[in-house]
Amino acid sequence: MQRPMRSRRLPDGENTARNSIHARFSCTLLAVTRLGVGALAAVAILGFAATALADEAGGDLPSASETPKAPTSRWDWAFLPLVFYAPETSLGAAGGFTIFDDTPSPSGRPRRDDAISLFLQGTFKEQVLVSFSGVKFWDDANRQLTLDAAAIHFPNTFWGLGNQAPEAASDSFTQDGAAMRLSYAVRFAEEMYAGGAIAAGWYDVTGSTAGGAVDAYSATTPARGSAVGFGPVFRRDTRDDAMGPHGGAFSALAATFYPATTSNAYRFALYEVDQKNFFALGLHSVLAVEGYGLWAPGRVPIAELPALGGPGRLRGYFAGRYRDHLYLMAQAEWRVPLFWRFGVAPFGAVGNVFSSPSAVSTEHTKVAGGLSLRCNLKKERDLVVHLDYAVAPGSNGLYLNLGEAF
Repeated sequence: MQRPMRSRRLPDGENTARNSIHARFSCTLLAVTRLGVGALAAVAILGFAATALADEAGGDLPSASETPKAPTSRWDWAFLPLVFYAPETSLGAAGGFTIFDDTPSPSGRPRRDDAISLFLQGTFKEQVLVSFSGVKFWDDANRQLTLDAAAIHFPNTFWGLGNQAPEAASDSFTQDGAAMRLSYAVRFAEEMYAGGAIAAGWYDVTGSTAGGAVDAYSATTPARGSAVGFGPVFRRDTRDDAMGPHGGAFSALAATFYPATTSNAYRFALYEVDQKNFFALGLHSVLAVEGYGLWAPGRVPIAELPALGGPGRLRGYFAGRYRDHLYLMAQAEWRVPLFWRFGVAPFGAVGNVFSSPSAVSTEHTKVAGGLSLRCNLKKERDLVVHLDYAVAPGSNGLYLNLGEAF
């Protein structure tokens, strides 16, 4: 299930979504609200910076009586509270909490750290999200277990399928559901992992307009039901540090099949490919690039339809403004440190959705770009909080997130 937490933290500006907002707020009040959110985000950035400064001032220097010791197992944590405004969510509050293994790695070896994260979100539109994710390594990182789970109650908007879905087709509905994905992989060669995954989800769509875009989609795909799937996974990870890479690459291939059974209301498949590369440049900066594709043939629940936009890919578009069975995109971000723990990152992306691989073309390509203000929360690791402002044709977005965008 595509998790709204990942695509609805702080987007701002899709013209169609503003229709519902304008019914309650004037344009002047909307502008003031945006300025207020920007100020709150800036205060949050400065607050985290102050926390980091206090941590640095406290220091980790040993006393004169202590002698250097070999690295021992240690854990660290980060907490990110948010107050935000977005067309998808209106005014809301969220909190993200992460615990991770911070034990130093042997020299010359990539970091492979255990981590767990919990995210909670609530908004004035009565949208509620709870999600959990974790990764665990065993046997000197030769075995890897990952888990992602989420539960949502999320009033949302659907424009139908296609990269030319008109603004007038917007249809409000409520998305309820829960989903999880568990994968296990074994390292079979240098930084290469292969294994399998199981996934399960329950989906429910209600509250749509009779004869609208949701009803049209539900004519061929159930609006309510469960799905259980399984499939292979492959990963190759040469990043020096998964939390804040300065070099290396990450490759992932996965296929999940949801067969027709008595318990499955849907019959579809998900084929996903993700390639990220990181290049160390001058001024201690990093160029990050990503290519991503997701193909979902079959009778797919709306929650699993490939969706363009959000804070991770093609920032600036209303998350899910364009949906179809195939999503392709590419993006780049130049992460440049400025002073102390602050930095900036200009970014840009291109992409689109299509009905199938045979329909792929360069027509109606979607583009977006913007600038990120970054603050590193940790002294020895690149754990960043970043405020991103993105612009796309006819829309824009404001995002405040913990951890790299990709």
